[in-house]
Amino acid sequence: MEAGVKTRPIGLVLAAIVITVLGCAPARAPETGQRSGSAAGEPQRSTSLTMLVRYEPPSLAVKALRDAGAGISSTTRLFNAQLDMDDGEGGVAAYLAEELPRLNTDSWRVLPDGRMETSYRLRPNLTWHDGKPLTADDFVFAWRVYTRPLLGVGSQVLSLMEEVSSTDPRSVMIRWRQPYPDAGGLRMEFQPLPRHLLGDALDTGDPEGFVTLPFWTNEYVGVGPYRLTRWEPGALLEAAAFDGHALGRPKIDRLIVRFVPDENTALTNLLAGEGQYATGRSLRFEHAQVLKREWTPTAKGSVLLTPDTPRYTSVQFRTDFVNPQALHDLRVRKALVTSTDRQALNDAIFDGAGAMIDMFIAKHTAYDRVPDVERVISLAERAITRYPFDLRRAEEYFAEAGFRRGNDGVLINGAGERMSMEVWADAGPQYEKEQAIMADIWKGIGVETKVSFVPPARLRDNEWRSSFPALHTTSAGRLESMASVGIPTPQNRWGGSNRGSWSNAEYDRLWDAFNTTLEPSTRGDLAVQMLKMGSEELPMWVLYHNQSVSAHVAGVKGPNNSSLNSDTWNIYLWEVTQ
Repeated sequence: MEAGVKTRPIGLVLAAIVITVLGCAPARAPETGQRSGSAAGEPQRSTSLTMLVRYEPPSLAVKALRDAGAGISSTTRLFNAQLDMDDGEGGVAAYLAEELPRLNTDSWRVLPDGRMETSYRLRPNLTWHDGKPLTADDFVFAWRVYTRPLLGVGSQVLSLMEEVSSTDPRSVMIRWRQPYPDAGGLRMEFQPLPRHLLGDALDTGDPEGFVTLPFWTNEYVGVGPYRLTRWEPGALLEAAAFDGHALGRPKIDRLIVRFVPDENTALTNLLAGEGQYATGRSLRFEHAQVLKREWTPTAKGSVLLTPDTPRYTSVQFRTDFVNPQALHDLRVRKALVTSTDRQALNDAIFDGAGAMIDMFIAKHTAYDRVPDVERVISLAERAITRYPFDLRRAEEYFAEAGFRRGNDGVLINGAGERMSMEVWADAGPQYEKEQAIMADIWKGIGVETKVSFVPPARLRDNEWRSSFPALHTTSAGRLESMASVGIPTPQNRWGGSNRGSWSNAEYDRLWDAFNTTLEPSTRGDLAVQMLKMGSEELPMWVLYHNQSVSAHVAGVKGPNNSSLNSDTWNIYLWEVTQ
Protein backbone atom coordinates (compact mmCIF):
# COMPACT_ATOMS: atom_id res chain seq x y z
CA MET A 1 0.00 0.00 0.00
CA GLU A 2 1.28 3.45 -0.92
CA ALA A 3 2.19 5.84 1.84
CA GLY A 4 -0.47 8.37 2.68
CA VAL A 5 -3.44 6.05 2.16
CA LYS A 6 -5.54 5.16 5.17
CA THR A 7 -6.86 1.60 4.94
CA ARG A 8 -10.03 0.31 6.60
CA PRO A 9 -11.23 -3.31 6.70
CA ILE A 10 -14.54 -4.39 5.19
CA GLY A 11 -17.61 -4.56 7.37
CA LEU A 12 -16.51 -1.51 9.31
CA VAL A 13 -19.44 -0.07 11.22
CA LEU A 14 -19.04 3.66 11.56
CA ALA A 15 -20.56 5.47 14.45
CA ALA A 16 -22.67 8.53 13.80
CA ILE A 17 -20.73 11.76 13.95
CA VAL A 18 -21.72 13.84 16.92
CA ILE A 19 -20.78 17.47 16.75
CA THR A 20 -20.81 19.40 19.97
CA VAL A 21 -20.47 23.12 19.77
CA LEU A 22 -19.42 24.94 22.91
CA GLY A 23 -20.52 28.50 23.55
CA CYS A 24 -23.33 29.56 22.17
CA ALA A 25 -28.12 38.17 -7.16
CA PRO A 26 -27.12 40.21 -10.09
CA ALA A 27 -28.82 40.40 -13.51
CA ARG A 28 -27.35 39.28 -16.83
CA ALA A 29 -25.18 42.37 -17.06
CA PRO A 30 -23.43 42.41 -13.66
CA GLU A 31 -23.67 45.64 -11.70
CA THR A 32 -20.72 47.88 -11.07
CA GLY A 33 -19.76 47.66 -7.41
CA GLN A 34 -19.69 50.96 -5.53
CA ARG A 35 -18.41 51.47 -2.06
CA SER A 36 -21.12 52.17 0.50
CA GLY A 37 -21.46 55.85 1.19
CA SER A 38 -21.72 57.72 4.50
CA ALA A 39 -23.18 60.95 5.70
CA ALA A 40 -21.67 64.12 4.27
CA GLY A 41 -18.38 65.00 5.90
CA GLU A 42 -18.08 61.68 7.71
CA PRO A 43 -15.22 59.27 6.92
CA GLN A 44 -16.25 55.98 5.37
CA ARG A 45 -16.13 52.96 7.63
CA SER A 46 -13.55 50.36 6.63
CA THR A 47 -15.10 46.91 6.31
CA SER A 48 -13.53 43.47 6.45
CA LEU A 49 -14.65 39.89 5.98
CA THR A 50 -13.09 36.69 7.32
CA MET A 51 -13.60 33.70 5.05
CA LEU A 52 -13.02 30.09 6.03
CA VAL A 53 -11.76 27.76 3.28
CA ARG A 54 -10.71 24.14 3.53
CA TYR A 55 -7.78 24.05 1.12
CA GLU A 56 -4.75 26.29 0.85
CA PRO A 57 -4.16 26.89 -2.87
CA PRO A 58 -0.74 25.92 -4.28
CA SER A 59 -1.16 28.80 -6.76
CA LEU A 60 -3.47 31.80 -7.05
CA ALA A 61 -3.83 31.47 -10.83
CA VAL A 62 -7.16 30.22 -12.17
CA LYS A 63 -5.26 28.19 -14.78
CA ALA A 64 -2.44 26.88 -12.63
CA LEU A 65 0.58 25.38 -14.38
CA ARG A 66 0.39 22.41 -12.06
CA ASP A 67 -2.79 20.74 -11.00
CA ALA A 68 -4.19 22.59 -8.00
CA GLY A 69 -6.78 20.02 -6.94
CA ALA A 70 -10.40 20.63 -6.10
CA GLY A 71 -11.96 23.16 -3.76
CA ILE A 72 -9.80 26.26 -4.31
CA SER A 73 -11.90 28.26 -6.79
CA SER A 74 -13.46 30.29 -3.96
CA THR A 75 -9.98 31.65 -3.23
CA THR A 76 -8.53 32.02 -6.73
CA ARG A 77 -11.65 33.90 -7.86
CA LEU A 78 -10.72 36.77 -5.54
CA PHE A 79 -7.59 37.62 -7.51
CA ASN A 80 -8.58 36.91 -11.09
CA ALA A 81 -10.87 38.09 -13.87
CA GLN A 82 -11.39 36.74 -17.37
CA LEU A 83 -12.96 37.90 -20.60
CA ASP A 84 -16.38 36.79 -19.34
CA MET A 85 -18.01 35.50 -16.16
CA ASP A 86 -21.11 33.77 -14.84
CA ASP A 87 -24.15 36.02 -14.87
CA GLY A 88 -26.06 34.35 -12.02
CA GLU A 89 -28.72 32.99 -14.36
CA GLY A 90 -26.87 30.06 -15.94
CA GLY A 91 -25.31 32.14 -18.72
CA VAL A 92 -22.30 34.39 -19.18
CA ALA A 93 -21.75 38.14 -19.17
CA ALA A 94 -18.91 40.32 -20.39
CA TYR A 95 -16.20 41.00 -17.80
CA LEU A 96 -12.82 42.23 -19.05
CA ALA A 97 -14.38 42.42 -22.52
CA GLU A 98 -16.91 45.09 -23.41
CA GLU A 99 -19.23 42.51 -24.97
CA LEU A 100 -19.22 38.83 -25.90
CA PRO A 101 -18.83 37.33 -29.38
CA ARG A 102 -22.10 36.55 -31.18
CA LEU A 103 -22.31 33.76 -33.72
CA ASN A 104 -22.63 34.78 -37.40
CA THR A 105 -21.41 38.32 -36.76
CA ASP A 106 -17.97 39.87 -37.29
CA SER A 107 -17.19 38.99 -33.66
CA TRP A 108 -17.74 35.23 -34.26
CA ARG A 109 -17.05 34.01 -37.76
CA VAL A 110 -17.11 30.44 -39.06
CA LEU A 111 -14.57 30.23 -41.88
CA PRO A 112 -15.11 28.23 -45.11
CA ASP A 113 -12.48 25.66 -44.07
CA GLY A 114 -14.31 24.88 -40.80
CA ARG A 115 -12.14 27.00 -38.52
CA MET A 116 -13.53 29.87 -36.47
CA GLU A 117 -12.51 33.30 -35.26
CA THR A 118 -13.84 35.06 -32.16
CA SER A 119 -12.97 38.67 -31.35
CA TYR A 120 -13.10 40.68 -28.15
CA ARG A 121 -12.76 44.38 -27.41
CA LEU A 122 -11.31 44.95 -23.93
CA ARG A 123 -12.79 47.55 -21.61
CA PRO A 124 -10.75 50.78 -21.58
CA ASN A 125 -8.15 51.58 -18.92
CA LEU A 126 -7.80 48.08 -17.46
CA THR A 127 -4.82 47.61 -15.14
CA TRP A 128 -3.07 44.87 -13.21
CA HIS A 129 -2.91 44.96 -9.43
CA ASP A 130 0.52 46.63 -9.69
CA GLY A 131 -0.95 49.49 -11.74
CA LYS A 132 0.54 48.44 -15.09
CA PRO A 133 -1.85 48.44 -18.08
CA LEU A 134 -3.61 45.20 -18.99
CA THR A 135 -3.54 44.85 -22.77
CA ALA A 136 -4.43 42.32 -25.43
CA ASP A 137 -0.77 41.27 -25.49
CA ASP A 138 -1.27 39.78 -22.02
CA PHE A 139 -3.80 37.34 -23.51
CA VAL A 140 -1.44 36.51 -26.37
CA PHE A 141 1.32 35.89 -23.83
CA ALA A 142 -0.94 33.72 -21.67
CA TRP A 143 -1.77 31.54 -24.68
CA ARG A 144 1.95 31.10 -25.32
CA VAL A 145 2.47 30.02 -21.72
CA TYR A 146 -0.47 27.65 -21.45
CA THR A 147 0.17 25.91 -24.77
CA ARG A 148 3.88 25.35 -24.25
CA PRO A 149 4.32 21.54 -23.99
CA LEU A 150 6.50 21.67 -20.89
CA LEU A 151 4.23 24.14 -19.12
CA GLY A 152 0.68 23.54 -20.34
CA VAL A 153 -1.92 22.07 -18.02
CA GLY A 154 -3.72 20.00 -20.63
CA SER A 155 -6.97 21.77 -21.52
CA GLN A 156 -9.32 20.77 -24.29
CA VAL A 157 -10.31 24.40 -24.85
CA LEU A 158 -6.72 25.64 -25.12
CA SER A 159 -5.82 22.78 -27.45
CA LEU A 160 -8.53 23.98 -29.85
CA MET A 161 -7.04 27.47 -29.99
CA GLU A 162 -4.83 27.65 -33.09
CA GLU A 163 -3.70 31.19 -32.44
CA VAL A 164 -4.34 34.17 -30.17
CA SER A 165 -3.37 37.54 -31.60
CA SER A 166 -3.93 41.27 -31.16
CA THR A 167 -4.13 44.13 -33.64
CA ASP A 168 -4.10 46.86 -30.99
CA PRO A 169 -3.89 47.05 -27.16
CA ARG A 170 -7.63 46.46 -26.72
CA SER A 171 -8.36 43.85 -29.41
CA VAL A 172 -8.05 40.09 -28.79
CA MET A 173 -8.66 37.62 -31.62
CA ILE A 174 -8.80 33.83 -31.09
CA ARG A 175 -8.54 31.56 -34.11
CA TRP A 176 -10.00 28.10 -33.51
CA ARG A 177 -8.87 24.90 -35.23
CA GLN A 178 -12.46 23.73 -35.58
CA PRO A 179 -15.99 24.77 -34.63
CA TYR A 180 -16.30 25.09 -30.85
CA PRO A 181 -19.83 25.81 -29.55
CA ASP A 182 -18.74 27.35 -26.22
CA ALA A 183 -16.32 29.83 -27.76
CA GLY A 184 -18.59 32.68 -26.72
CA GLY A 185 -18.25 31.92 -23.00
CA LEU A 186 -14.79 30.78 -21.93
CA ARG A 187 -15.20 31.59 -18.22
CA MET A 188 -12.20 30.22 -16.31
CA GLU A 189 -10.69 28.35 -19.27
CA PHE A 190 -8.54 31.28 -20.40
CA GLN A 191 -7.02 33.94 -18.17
CA PRO A 192 -4.54 36.71 -19.00
CA LEU A 193 -1.02 36.69 -17.56
CA PRO A 194 1.17 39.79 -16.97
CA ARG A 195 3.77 39.77 -19.71
CA HIS A 196 5.69 42.58 -18.03
CA LEU A 197 6.34 40.35 -15.01
CA LEU A 198 6.73 36.92 -16.62
CA GLY A 199 8.02 37.56 -20.14
CA ASP A 200 11.74 37.47 -19.35
CA ALA A 201 11.37 34.34 -17.19
CA LEU A 202 9.52 32.50 -19.96
CA ASP A 203 12.19 33.39 -22.51
CA THR A 204 14.96 31.82 -20.39
CA GLY A 205 13.58 28.40 -21.31
CA ASP A 206 13.73 26.98 -17.77
CA PRO A 207 10.30 25.33 -17.27
CA GLU A 208 10.89 24.28 -13.67
CA GLY A 209 12.13 27.72 -12.72
CA PHE A 210 9.14 29.34 -14.39
CA VAL A 211 6.62 27.10 -12.63
CA THR A 212 8.19 27.76 -9.22
CA LEU A 213 8.41 31.54 -9.49
CA PRO A 214 7.05 33.32 -6.39
CA PHE A 215 4.74 35.17 -8.77
CA TRP A 216 2.34 32.20 -8.67
CA THR A 217 2.02 32.39 -4.87
CA ASN A 218 3.02 35.15 -2.47
CA GLU A 219 3.94 37.65 -5.21
CA TYR A 220 0.85 37.09 -7.31
CA VAL A 221 -0.40 39.98 -9.43
CA GLY A 222 -3.82 39.54 -10.99
CA VAL A 223 -6.67 41.66 -12.26
CA GLY A 224 -9.52 40.42 -10.05
CA PRO A 225 -11.52 42.30 -7.42
CA TYR A 226 -8.88 41.87 -4.71
CA ARG A 227 -5.09 42.13 -4.60
CA LEU A 228 -2.88 40.03 -2.38
CA THR A 229 -1.30 41.86 0.56
CA ARG A 230 -0.07 39.01 2.77
CA TRP A 231 0.26 35.22 2.72
CA GLU A 232 1.14 33.27 5.83
CA PRO A 233 1.66 29.67 4.60
CA GLY A 234 -0.46 27.13 6.40
CA ALA A 235 -2.56 29.78 8.10
CA LEU A 236 -4.12 32.57 6.04
CA LEU A 237 -3.85 35.14 3.32
CA GLU A 238 -5.06 38.73 3.27
CA ALA A 239 -6.33 40.83 0.40
CA ALA A 240 -7.31 44.44 -0.20
CA ALA A 241 -10.02 45.79 -2.50
CA PHE A 242 -8.65 46.64 -5.95
CA ASP A 243 -9.60 50.15 -7.02
CA GLY A 244 -9.05 49.29 -10.69
CA HIS A 245 -11.37 46.27 -10.81
CA ALA A 246 -13.14 46.09 -14.18
CA LEU A 247 -16.65 46.13 -12.65
CA GLY A 248 -15.91 48.66 -9.93
CA ARG A 249 -14.20 48.68 -6.57
CA PRO A 250 -15.47 45.91 -4.26
CA LYS A 251 -17.70 47.06 -1.43
CA ILE A 252 -15.74 45.17 1.25
CA ASP A 253 -12.33 46.77 1.85
CA ARG A 254 -10.34 43.85 3.24
CA LEU A 255 -10.55 40.06 3.17
CA ILE A 256 -8.92 37.54 5.48
CA VAL A 257 -8.94 34.01 4.07
CA ARG A 258 -8.19 31.42 6.75
CA PHE A 259 -7.21 27.87 5.82
CA VAL A 260 -9.18 25.44 8.00
CA PRO A 261 -8.64 21.84 6.80
CA ASP A 262 -10.94 20.30 9.43
CA GLU A 263 -14.65 20.85 8.76
CA ASN A 264 -15.62 20.50 12.43
CA THR A 265 -13.18 23.27 13.29
CA ALA A 266 -14.67 25.43 10.55
CA LEU A 267 -18.14 24.92 12.02
CA THR A 268 -16.97 25.76 15.52
CA ASN A 269 -15.16 28.89 14.30
CA LEU A 270 -18.21 30.07 12.39
CA LEU A 271 -20.51 29.65 15.36
CA ALA A 272 -18.00 31.31 17.67
CA GLY A 273 -17.78 34.40 15.45
CA GLU A 274 -14.21 33.70 14.31
CA GLY A 275 -15.35 33.62 10.70
CA GLN A 276 -18.17 35.32 8.82
CA TYR A 277 -18.36 33.19 5.69
CA ALA A 278 -17.54 29.50 5.15
CA THR A 279 -17.12 28.48 1.53
CA GLY A 280 -18.43 25.36 -0.16
CA ARG A 281 -16.31 22.26 0.74
CA SER A 282 -15.31 23.79 4.08
CA LEU A 283 -18.46 22.33 5.69
CA ARG A 284 -20.41 19.09 5.35
CA PHE A 285 -24.14 18.43 5.13
CA GLU A 286 -24.45 17.57 8.83
CA HIS A 287 -22.87 20.94 9.63
CA ALA A 288 -25.62 22.62 7.64
CA GLN A 289 -28.15 20.93 9.88
CA VAL A 290 -26.36 22.19 13.00
CA LEU A 291 -26.19 25.74 11.63
CA LYS A 292 -29.87 25.76 10.76
CA ARG A 293 -30.78 24.69 14.29
CA GLU A 294 -28.50 27.31 15.83
CA TRP A 295 -29.20 30.23 13.49
CA THR A 296 -32.74 29.96 12.14
CA PRO A 297 -34.71 30.80 15.34
CA THR A 298 -32.86 34.10 15.81
CA ALA A 299 -31.92 34.85 12.15
CA LYS A 300 -28.21 34.80 12.99
CA GLY A 301 -27.15 33.62 9.55
CA SER A 302 -27.95 31.79 6.34
CA VAL A 303 -27.02 28.37 4.96
CA LEU A 304 -26.78 27.79 1.19
CA LEU A 305 -27.07 24.22 -0.13
CA THR A 306 -26.10 23.44 -3.71
CA PRO A 307 -26.27 19.93 -5.23
CA ASP A 308 -23.16 20.64 -7.24
CA THR A 309 -20.98 17.71 -8.29
CA PRO A 310 -21.69 14.06 -9.15
CA ARG A 311 -20.26 11.55 -6.70
CA TYR A 312 -19.26 8.63 -8.89
CA THR A 313 -17.31 5.36 -9.02
CA SER A 314 -14.77 4.65 -11.77
CA VAL A 315 -13.53 1.23 -12.86
CA GLN A 316 -9.84 0.70 -13.65
CA PHE A 317 -9.46 -0.33 -17.30
CA ARG A 318 -5.67 -0.33 -17.55
CA THR A 319 -4.74 -4.01 -17.77
CA ASP A 320 -1.43 -3.44 -15.96
CA PHE A 321 -3.28 -2.02 -12.95
CA VAL A 322 -6.69 -3.68 -12.72
CA ASN A 323 -7.24 -6.29 -10.04
CA PRO A 324 -9.39 -8.35 -10.30
CA GLN A 325 -9.42 -8.70 -14.10
CA ALA A 326 -13.10 -9.68 -13.84
CA LEU A 327 -13.99 -5.99 -13.54
CA HIS A 328 -13.62 -5.85 -17.32
CA ASP A 329 -16.62 -8.18 -17.60
CA LEU A 330 -19.73 -6.04 -18.08
CA ARG A 331 -21.82 -8.53 -16.09
CA VAL A 332 -19.58 -7.96 -13.05
CA ARG A 333 -19.97 -4.21 -13.35
CA LYS A 334 -23.74 -4.60 -13.63
CA ALA A 335 -23.71 -6.69 -10.46
CA LEU A 336 -21.84 -3.96 -8.56
CA VAL A 337 -24.18 -1.21 -9.75
CA THR A 338 -27.30 -3.27 -9.02
CA SER A 339 -26.08 -3.74 -5.45
CA THR A 340 -25.85 0.03 -4.87
CA ASP A 341 -28.46 1.00 -2.28
CA ARG A 342 -28.97 4.71 -2.94
CA GLN A 343 -31.74 4.99 -0.39
CA ALA A 344 -29.43 3.73 2.36
CA LEU A 345 -26.81 6.26 1.24
CA ASN A 346 -29.41 9.04 1.24
CA ASP A 347 -30.65 8.18 4.73
CA ALA A 348 -27.17 7.86 6.24
CA ILE A 349 -25.53 10.89 4.62
CA PHE A 350 -28.34 13.38 3.92
CA ASP A 351 -31.09 12.44 6.36
CA GLY A 352 -33.17 11.38 3.37
CA ALA A 353 -32.95 14.81 1.70
CA GLY A 354 -30.12 14.19 -0.76
CA ALA A 355 -29.97 14.67 -4.53
CA MET A 356 -29.82 10.99 -5.48
CA ILE A 357 -29.41 11.61 -9.21
CA ASP A 358 -27.92 8.66 -11.09
CA MET A 359 -26.40 10.39 -14.13
CA PHE A 360 -23.77 13.07 -14.70
CA ILE A 361 -26.10 15.67 -16.16
CA ALA A 362 -28.48 17.47 -13.83
CA LYS A 363 -30.23 20.82 -13.82
CA HIS A 364 -27.65 22.37 -11.50
CA THR A 365 -24.42 21.01 -13.04
CA ALA A 366 -22.10 23.35 -14.94
CA TYR A 367 -19.76 20.73 -16.37
CA ASP A 368 -19.78 20.12 -20.14
CA ARG A 369 -22.25 23.01 -20.63
CA VAL A 370 -25.09 20.98 -22.06
CA PRO A 371 -27.58 23.28 -23.85
CA ASP A 372 -31.28 23.21 -22.93
CA VAL A 373 -30.42 20.98 -20.01
CA GLU A 374 -34.03 20.36 -18.91
CA ARG A 375 -34.89 18.93 -22.33
CA VAL A 376 -31.75 16.77 -22.28
CA ILE A 377 -32.60 15.43 -18.83
CA SER A 378 -36.12 14.55 -19.93
CA LEU A 379 -34.84 12.64 -22.96
CA ALA A 380 -32.02 10.97 -21.02
CA GLU A 381 -34.32 9.72 -18.28
CA ARG A 382 -36.17 7.70 -20.91
CA ALA A 383 -33.05 6.58 -22.80
CA ILE A 384 -30.57 5.42 -20.17
CA THR A 385 -30.40 1.96 -18.65
CA ARG A 386 -31.14 1.95 -14.93
CA TYR A 387 -30.13 -0.61 -12.33
CA PRO A 388 -32.51 -0.58 -9.36
CA PHE A 389 -31.16 -1.92 -6.08
CA ASP A 390 -31.74 -5.70 -6.28
CA LEU A 391 -29.36 -8.08 -4.50
CA ARG A 392 -30.94 -11.14 -6.08
CA ARG A 393 -30.32 -9.72 -9.56
CA ALA A 394 -26.75 -8.80 -8.57
CA GLU A 395 -26.09 -12.41 -7.58
CA GLU A 396 -27.51 -13.54 -10.92
CA TYR A 397 -25.12 -11.24 -12.78
CA PHE A 398 -22.18 -12.73 -10.88
CA ALA A 399 -23.40 -16.25 -11.65
CA GLU A 400 -23.69 -15.37 -15.35
CA ALA A 401 -20.07 -14.18 -15.19
CA GLY A 402 -19.00 -17.59 -13.83
CA PHE A 403 -18.70 -16.78 -10.14
CA ARG A 404 -19.76 -19.01 -7.27
CA ARG A 405 -19.25 -18.86 -3.49
CA GLY A 406 -15.98 -20.26 -2.18
CA ASN A 407 -15.52 -22.01 1.15
CA ASP A 408 -14.95 -18.68 2.89
CA GLY A 409 -18.02 -17.11 1.29
CA VAL A 410 -16.08 -14.98 -1.20
CA LEU A 411 -17.05 -15.29 -4.86
CA ILE A 412 -14.58 -17.15 -7.08
CA ASN A 413 -14.69 -17.89 -10.80
CA GLY A 414 -13.56 -20.88 -12.84
CA ALA A 415 -10.10 -19.43 -13.31
CA GLY A 416 -9.66 -19.27 -9.54
CA GLU A 417 -9.92 -15.48 -9.43
CA ARG A 418 -11.50 -14.20 -6.22
CA MET A 419 -13.91 -11.29 -6.32
CA SER A 420 -11.66 -9.31 -3.98
CA MET A 421 -11.05 -5.64 -4.73
CA GLU A 422 -9.49 -2.51 -3.28
CA VAL A 423 -11.67 0.59 -3.44
CA TRP A 424 -10.14 4.04 -3.20
CA ALA A 425 -12.24 6.93 -1.93
CA ASP A 426 -11.67 10.52 -0.85
CA ALA A 427 -11.02 10.91 2.86
CA GLY A 428 -13.68 12.37 5.13
CA PRO A 429 -16.49 11.27 7.48
CA GLN A 430 -19.18 11.47 4.78
CA TYR A 431 -17.23 9.21 2.49
CA GLU A 432 -16.41 6.80 5.30
CA LYS A 433 -20.15 6.38 5.88
CA GLU A 434 -20.69 5.93 2.15
CA GLN A 435 -18.01 3.29 1.73
CA ALA A 436 -18.97 1.40 4.89
CA ILE A 437 -22.49 0.97 3.48
CA MET A 438 -21.17 -0.23 0.13
CA ALA A 439 -18.61 -2.61 1.65
CA ASP A 440 -21.19 -4.19 3.95
CA ILE A 441 -23.59 -4.78 1.07
CA TRP A 442 -20.88 -6.27 -1.12
CA LYS A 443 -19.68 -8.50 1.67
CA GLY A 444 -23.18 -9.92 1.93
CA ILE A 445 -23.15 -11.07 -1.69
CA GLY A 446 -19.60 -12.44 -1.59
CA VAL A 447 -17.45 -9.49 -2.67
CA GLU A 448 -14.37 -8.94 -0.50
CA THR A 449 -13.67 -5.23 -0.24
CA LYS A 450 -10.82 -3.25 1.24
CA VAL A 451 -11.38 0.52 1.34
CA SER A 452 -8.46 2.95 1.16
CA PHE A 453 -9.17 6.60 1.97
CA VAL A 454 -7.06 9.10 0.08
CA PRO A 455 -6.19 12.34 1.94
CA PRO A 456 -6.62 15.67 0.09
CA ALA A 457 -2.87 16.24 -0.32
CA ARG A 458 -2.50 12.88 -2.10
CA LEU A 459 -5.24 13.75 -4.57
CA ARG A 460 -2.97 16.38 -6.11
CA ASP A 461 -0.66 13.65 -7.44
CA ASN A 462 -2.65 12.89 -10.59
CA GLU A 463 -0.31 10.21 -11.89
CA TRP A 464 -0.60 8.24 -8.67
CA ARG A 465 -4.33 8.99 -8.43
CA SER A 466 -4.87 7.22 -11.76
CA SER A 467 -3.19 4.01 -10.57
CA PHE A 468 -6.05 2.70 -8.39
CA PRO A 469 -6.32 -1.10 -8.71
CA ALA A 470 -10.08 -1.68 -8.88
CA LEU A 471 -12.58 1.12 -8.12
CA HIS A 472 -12.18 4.79 -7.24
CA THR A 473 -15.09 6.78 -5.83
CA THR A 474 -14.63 10.54 -6.07
CA SER A 475 -16.46 13.71 -7.11
CA ALA A 476 -16.91 16.00 -10.13
CA GLY A 477 -17.42 13.49 -12.94
CA ARG A 478 -18.66 14.66 -16.32
CA LEU A 479 -19.22 13.51 -19.89
CA GLU A 480 -15.53 14.16 -20.63
CA SER A 481 -14.65 11.63 -17.92
CA MET A 482 -15.63 8.82 -20.32
CA ALA A 483 -13.80 10.19 -23.39
CA SER A 484 -10.35 9.04 -24.47
CA VAL A 485 -9.18 12.66 -24.56
CA GLY A 486 -9.61 12.67 -20.77
CA ILE A 487 -7.26 9.73 -20.14
CA PRO A 488 -4.33 10.89 -17.95
CA THR A 489 -0.99 10.67 -19.78
CA PRO A 490 2.47 12.21 -19.46
CA GLN A 491 1.53 14.48 -22.38
CA ASN A 492 -1.31 16.12 -20.44
CA ARG A 493 0.66 16.00 -17.18
CA TRP A 494 -1.70 13.28 -15.90
CA GLY A 495 -4.45 15.89 -15.72
CA GLY A 496 -7.32 14.12 -17.51
CA SER A 497 -10.56 13.27 -15.72
CA ASN A 498 -10.92 9.77 -17.28
CA ARG A 499 -8.77 8.23 -14.57
CA GLY A 500 -9.98 4.69 -15.23
CA SER A 501 -8.70 5.00 -18.83
CA TRP A 502 -11.83 3.55 -20.47
CA SER A 503 -11.78 3.98 -24.24
CA ASN A 504 -14.59 3.49 -26.75
CA ALA A 505 -14.36 4.68 -30.37
CA GLU A 506 -18.11 5.34 -30.71
CA TYR A 507 -18.21 7.35 -27.48
CA ASP A 508 -15.22 9.38 -28.68
CA ARG A 509 -17.03 10.07 -31.96
CA LEU A 510 -20.04 11.37 -30.04
CA TRP A 511 -17.83 13.45 -27.76
CA ASP A 512 -15.98 15.01 -30.70
CA ALA A 513 -19.28 15.83 -32.41
CA PHE A 514 -20.65 17.33 -29.18
CA ASN A 515 -17.67 19.68 -29.05
CA THR A 516 -17.81 20.75 -32.70
CA THR A 517 -21.56 21.06 -33.32
CA LEU A 518 -22.85 24.62 -33.07
CA GLU A 519 -26.58 23.82 -33.26
CA PRO A 520 -27.84 23.52 -29.64
CA SER A 521 -30.57 20.89 -30.08
CA THR A 522 -28.19 18.56 -31.94
CA ARG A 523 -25.65 18.95 -29.18
CA GLY A 524 -28.32 18.04 -26.64
CA ASP A 525 -29.17 14.89 -28.58
CA LEU A 526 -25.50 13.92 -28.62
CA ALA A 527 -25.34 14.35 -24.83
CA VAL A 528 -28.30 11.96 -24.49
CA GLN A 529 -26.53 9.37 -26.63
CA MET A 530 -23.39 9.63 -24.49
CA LEU A 531 -25.37 9.23 -21.29
CA LYS A 532 -27.12 6.21 -22.78
CA MET A 533 -23.85 4.56 -23.81
CA GLY A 534 -22.31 5.23 -20.40
CA SER A 535 -25.27 3.55 -18.71
CA GLU A 536 -24.92 0.51 -20.97
CA GLU A 537 -21.15 0.06 -20.77
CA LEU A 538 -20.66 1.21 -17.15
CA PRO A 539 -17.09 2.47 -17.18
CA MET A 540 -18.29 4.49 -14.18
CA TRP A 541 -21.59 5.17 -12.42
CA VAL A 542 -23.06 7.99 -10.37
CA LEU A 543 -24.06 7.38 -6.74
CA TYR A 544 -25.58 10.81 -6.03
CA HIS A 545 -24.84 14.51 -6.38
CA ASN A 546 -22.94 16.06 -3.52
CA GLN A 547 -24.40 18.90 -1.48
CA SER A 548 -22.00 21.83 -1.35
CA VAL A 549 -22.54 23.78 1.88
CA SER A 550 -21.67 27.44 2.32
CA ALA A 551 -22.84 29.65 5.15
CA HIS A 552 -22.57 33.23 6.31
CA VAL A 553 -23.55 35.30 9.32
CA ALA A 554 -26.47 37.71 9.05
CA GLY A 555 -24.23 40.76 8.66
CA VAL A 556 -22.88 39.55 5.32
CA LYS A 557 -25.03 40.43 2.31
CA GLY A 558 -24.57 39.13 -1.22
CA PRO A 559 -23.43 35.47 -1.24
CA ASN A 560 -25.26 33.67 -4.01
CA ASN A 561 -24.80 30.02 -4.92
CA SER A 562 -26.19 30.27 -8.47
CA SER A 563 -22.73 29.78 -10.00
CA LEU A 564 -21.11 26.36 -9.74
CA ASN A 565 -17.72 27.61 -10.92
CA SER A 566 -17.11 29.50 -7.69
CA ASP A 567 -19.31 30.46 -4.74
CA THR A 568 -17.48 33.81 -4.55
CA TRP A 569 -18.25 34.64 -8.20
CA ASN A 570 -19.97 37.95 -7.26
CA ILE A 571 -17.75 38.84 -4.28
CA TYR A 572 -17.24 42.41 -5.55
CA LEU A 573 -20.92 43.08 -4.76
CA TRP A 574 -20.89 41.66 -1.22
CA GLU A 575 -21.30 43.92 1.80
CA VAL A 576 -20.67 43.66 5.52
CA THR A 577 -23.35 45.60 7.33
CA GLN A 578 -22.47 44.85 10.94
